[in-house]
Amino acid sequence: MQLEELIRRGRLVTHDLVVPYFASDDDWRDWLNEAQEEAAIRGRLIEDEAIEVDVAAGEPLAEYPAYLWAVQRVFFGGRRLQLVDREMLDAGEGEQWESATGQPIACYEVSGKLRLYPIPNSSGTARVAGFCVPRHPMAAGSDEPGLPARAHLKLLNFALSQYYGRQDAETFDPNKAAQYAVAFEADFGPPVDEKAMRRKRINVRRFVAGAWF
Repeated sequence: MQLEELIRRGRLVTHDLVVPYFASDDDWRDWLNEAQEEAAIRGRLIEDEAIEVDVAAGEPLAEYPAYLWAVQRVFFGGRRLQLVDREMLDAGEGEQWESATGQPIACYEVSGKLRLYPIPNSSGTARVAGFCVPRHPMAAGSDEPGLPARAHLKLLNFALSQYYGRQDAETFDPNKAAQYAVAFEADFGPPVDEKAMRRKRINVRRFVAGAWF
């Protein structure tokens, strides 16, 4: 379903049909773009198993695309890297691990990058699999949400909750705002806070039988 059709349906529900509108097309576009990101994260709707990430020899960090929000698997140099966290390397590899070089065997996430261990001694391309948000926001009226078609119309519930939740004398209705927020949550799940997002951002394997590898 195209953006312009979603906006039209939103106006029909809110009876906001006469120019000047209470909510502009830009307002609806912003709400629907936020809705598709929320839906993708809450419902884990977009999984990509072939994201390519450049790895440079001598560089400990490799940046992955901003649309990737939860790393599940990483492959480099013909092997699958173990997903760990800094504390696991501190405990298992001793205090000198940060300067070690060689063929990477593990990695963890830091500020939108993969920290490879050890630091790679050769360049190449890592293949990353994980959950994503849509790569591009909707801009033109003919754009469609970057989600499965069955989810498109359900995005309106989030947009409607924003419409009625605005502190505006003409549109503010907290009961309706809550009603549409609940409907959106029923379709895609509860909100994910930033702390939970950090926990989900990389699928860490914990110690098993005293070792992580």
